[in-house]
Amino acid sequence: MPAIDLLFPVQGGPVPLDHAYLLFSALSLHIPALHERTDMGVFSLRGASNTRELLYLGRGTMRLRCPIEAVATLLPLVSAPLEVAGRRLSLGAPSLHALEPVPSLSARLVTFKHAMDESSFIVAVSRALEALGVQATAKVGRRRIVRIAGKKVVGFALELHGLSAEHSLRVQEQGLGGRRHMGCGLFLPPGRAARVQSHGKAA
Repeated sequence: MPAIDLLFPVQGGPVPLDHAYLLFSALSLHIPALHERTDMGVFSLRGASNTRELLYLGRGTMRLRCPIEAVATLLPLVSAPLEVAGRRLSLGAPSLHALEPVPSLSARLVTFKHAMDESSFIVAVSRALEALGVQATAKVGRRRIVRIAGKKVVGFALELHGLSAEHSLRVQEQGLGGRRHMGCGLFLPPGRAARVQSHGKAA
């Protein structure tokens, strides 16, 4: 089943910059089945920040990546009252976007168990790409730290270049590493990824 992106307009906030776990918790209150859906990814909210702590949404968006058959499951989120760090958010009707088979992809944060430094991270990326049957040139970016369920999780930004159309779609649909529900391991075309607000602090 092909994957697509659902983009929900979102109003309210502001929310903490490091809000990925809080956002997924709020979504799961309305759709408990999200916990069991390993084929869904939740990007961090898009907005603007003039501090190191808060994200101001304005005309913000929330991006969910899911199989097309799961769209009906997610539609109850429209107009559902979400509370993130004590702030009320509301979602509008989403637009659907097909994934683009582009030669370069970028992720704000990718995490692997026990990959705490760049050398171990590169090894983990190579193994993950091999497991997917994907050939690409990897470029590691900044080290980042996010807080998930009260624990600090270390990861890195990652770019992939030289992807075939088939491999590009495979990476976008499958992701790399863990914690896709918390915005990790999710890839976009580089220009689009740059416009998505980071949800982790550089370390």
